[in-house]
Amino acid sequence: MRRRAERNDFENFLKLLAIIAGMVLLFWLWLHRLGLEKGLEAPEGEPISIEDIGILLQAIELKVDFGENTVPETGQNDREQEETEDIAQTEFFTYGQYMEIYEQIGGAEKGMPDYAGKYELYHAMLKEDWYQAYQIMLAYFDTQSSIWKTTVFILKVDEQEKKAYTQNNEYIYCSSSFSGSVFSKEEVYVKNGELLTSIRVLDEKTILENVWVMELSDDEDAYKMECFYHQVDFTVTGTEQVKHMQAEREQVADLTFKDGALIEVQGKQDKIHGKLLSVSDDTIEIEGYGVYETQEAMEVYKLCGTLEAQKKSDLMIGYDYTDFVIWKDKICACLVSREGEMDQIRVLLKNTTNGSYYYEEARVSVDGEETVIDADKMQDGERISFQCNALTDKVVLEADGVNQDNNEYRGMLEFYKSAKGMVIINELPLEEYLYAVVPSEMPASYPKEALKAQAVCARTYAFRYILHAGFADMGAHLDNTTSYQVYHNISENAATTTAVKETAGMMLYYEGELADNYYYSTSCGYGTDTGIWKSDSKEEFPYIHAGKLAPEEEAKEARSAQDMAEEENFAAFIRSVDEADFERNEAWYRWRYEVTEIDMDSMLKRLQERYQANAAYILTEKENDGECYYVSEEINDLGTLQDIVINKRGTGGIADEMTIIGSKAVIKVISEYNIRRILCDGQTKVIRQDGSSVSAGTLLPSAFFIIETGKSQGDVVGYTLTGGGYGHGVGMSQNGAKEMGSRGYSYQDILGSFFADCEVRE
Repeated sequence: MRRRAERNDFENFLKLLAIIAGMVLLFWLWLHRLGLEKGLEAPEGEPISIEDIGILLQAIELKVDFGENTVPETGQNDREQEETEDIAQTEFFTYGQYMEIYEQIGGAEKGMPDYAGKYELYHAMLKEDWYQAYQIMLAYFDTQSSIWKTTVFILKVDEQEKKAYTQNNEYIYCSSSFSGSVFSKEEVYVKNGELLTSIRVLDEKTILENVWVMELSDDEDAYKMECFYHQVDFTVTGTEQVKHMQAEREQVADLTFKDGALIEVQGKQDKIHGKLLSVSDDTIEIEGYGVYETQEAMEVYKLCGTLEAQKKSDLMIGYDYTDFVIWKDKICACLVSREGEMDQIRVLLKNTTNGSYYYEEARVSVDGEETVIDADKMQDGERISFQCNALTDKVVLEADGVNQDNNEYRGMLEFYKSAKGMVIINELPLEEYLYAVVPSEMPASYPKEALKAQAVCARTYAFRYILHAGFADMGAHLDNTTSYQVYHNISENAATTTAVKETAGMMLYYEGELADNYYYSTSCGYGTDTGIWKSDSKEEFPYIHAGKLAPEEEAKEARSAQDMAEEENFAAFIRSVDEADFERNEAWYRWRYEVTEIDMDSMLKRLQERYQANAAYILTEKENDGECYYVSEEINDLGTLQDIVINKRGTGGIADEMTIIGSKAVIKVISEYNIRRILCDGQTKVIRQDGSSVSAGTLLPSAFFIIETGKSQGDVVGYTLTGGGYGHGVGMSQNGAKEMGSRGYSYQDILGSFFADCEVRE
């Protein structure tokens, strides 16, 4: 009986549980039905427009079919449909459209969020959710990584041109949302220099440091500033809260923005003025004021002529044409306020004894008085200068490492104690500098018109470094060696001085800009272009003549410089003599270099040296699955030498790539200089076409040559080079100019033949 009663109680308990469960289920169904009828609330936030979606899908070349309807209608009641139509009219992108994309591209497999339970199909989708999904899409569809995120601060918008000017770039913009984005800091998507869409506006301050304030206007309602910053001119309108800030017209100021509005202005009024002596990464030295640190955000403004922002490297060493704005004991801006004659050049004298620019001691004689300069007794940063009373007198310099056969200097000698040691700088008029450059670069016995062509080249070359100093940290424009132009190596000469005077102020220009004019000793009959130096693109120098160096009517019969890049054409040419070539009778026109026994240890050392100098141009062959490729890595062993091959030539036939095949390594050597250095053993002499033998030093005369190897038991034991010319082959051939001058060409004609479409003018 007791067991039966217990069983009845248990059955009654189960029935009660079933009733409760049924009631819960009915309640859940009722709530669910109520939820379906009521629908999900639209999430709060900024929706994304259909326009922006189209831009972003087009950027990844993704086409999605949304069907006939812009938004899904299935299952919508009247209220939902009305809401949907309102969204469509505002051109917002809906969650239903997102799910169309999601399904068509396989969003689930790609890990894209489906946002289930957050949206109804007709809801406008929020920017933050779309961009979360789009970032995943980029990983699959933007395989070239051409689309990226960046942050911009927009200074100005040109709605007609659809351009947005930021503090660092000029963009074409795609989304119309950018038209109202002035003075806002935004995270954006960019592709190919175009602003695609704005991801979000950043709620933070933006400070533009050291803006040039051109003009101010102040009325009862507004405070207007006309500004210039990073090549962009723009207008800022402030309110009463900024009218009291420190600012004046034609002044540098910091501008602070937030939420698209100017909220603070800090003017900077303190200035100093003086001769600029040196510029380093973080300091500027001004005569009479000493050395100042520079702000990281320092700006350089050229105020004379056309207003423009410049670089620190544009500051003119040795001139006092600039005002320097001081803020918190640092230079925050440089104002190039006037232009004038730039007729002084500062030449750094190299110490030929130790191969550096530093001296321990020197003796200077000025107007009969001698002074000893001891580097140990000078303070760091100290400058001592010497100049004769009479402008035509010269300062005499005696020091180890200075040419004692020609040690009288025009102008001023300046001794500067840098952190590394004492350097010597010769400051003098540009024209007088050329008196000592032209005879050092071209024999004074050459025809007058050739000397005048050389003078124009030398002046143009030097003036480029006056504009952009090569040794700004020391306060010099260039040095006195072949790294720039040889100066004071040969005494001044009446013929070369006359050539300088008769071309006074004349320089070489291409399309209104100073031309990059290069020159070398002798051609083989053809010149080449700047592409041989790899760092320069030959397209940047269309005026560098890379062709046949012969009278025009005779050169027409010759092959083009491009044809000479073919091995067969160049080999036939270099083995012969073209009677039409200007330099046919020059000793360097043809030469031979015969290495009878290769020193493999020496060749390996030269390869290692060039690898250390420029690893990108000394490459080692590797193989993977039958595919050969080259890498940049240390070279430890060549093994025995199996072959040397010139496998690529540049215009005019110059050797541009060479392969050295060893039993343990295959090395590709790139650039004419590396090839000339590696094949020159430092022992073998060059035999010129007149039979004279000349030491090659450490560099072959030119890279215009062919190579023939001598072998023993399958290994290369020696090689013979048949070549022509002396120098790199770019620009003006000096011996070509000599021959042209002797034939009656004017210096303008000579320059025109080497530098196409250039003009000679003051």
